[in-house]
Amino acid sequence: MKVLPKGIQPLLLAALLVACSSDPLIVDRDWMPRRIVGHIGQVDDGIYGEKRATVLFRNGAALQSEVVDLQFIGQLAARDKPPYLIFAGRRCYDCESNLSLYVRSPTGGRMTGGSTRYRYPGRLYSHVNGQLVEETRTFFGDCVPGHSAATIVWFVRTRRDTLHWRDMSILLESLGSDLNEKTYSDPPLSIEPTLTLVEQNRCREIPGRQMSTEP
Repeated sequence: MKVLPKGIQPLLLAALLVACSSDPLIVDRDWMPRRIVGHIGQVDDGIYGEKRATVLFRNGAALQSEVVDLQFIGQLAARDKPPYLIFAGRRCYDCESNLSLYVRSPTGGRMTGGSTRYRYPGRLYSHVNGQLVEETRTFFGDCVPGHSAATIVWFVRTRRDTLHWRDMSILLESLGSDLNEKTYSDPPLSIEPTLTLVEQNRCREIPGRQMSTEP
């Protein structure tokens, strides 16, 4: 297939890469991305529109991805296999797709736009009337007392499916070699213990963004 080269896009600024080398939340530096190589594939004669990327790791391995605007966020430890990797990205090129979070094993095969995606934190506004419909804060690491030290937790305040605001929490937990997802709504998890763990540098918040709902 003929492709239009996009060049090599650095994953992070050099200073940030140096910081990651001593980051306590990086559990396996061999599976740190070294760079992301991107290109746009040809989908028809003379038409280029399928954006892809290859994540190249420090150990020489590679992960193929069709997720757009791919960014590395962090790692979650897994037993007897490489750590799960947390990425941000959009599911498709040139479409009305929000930034989402993806959690993948680097040996789990190609990451496609149809892969499981999770809320990206921040404020979400209705694309119809501009009203605020959801607020989310997201953390990863050792973030919830009494659970694994490898978790992602979302604290969500939403009225997307109802007239009234409701609170819920979503916990994605690395248990050995598998990921377990659980939703807490009655009651939701308390954010206070998580904020304490952030202060202890055992847990980290993913900065939020302002977005609108997908049509």
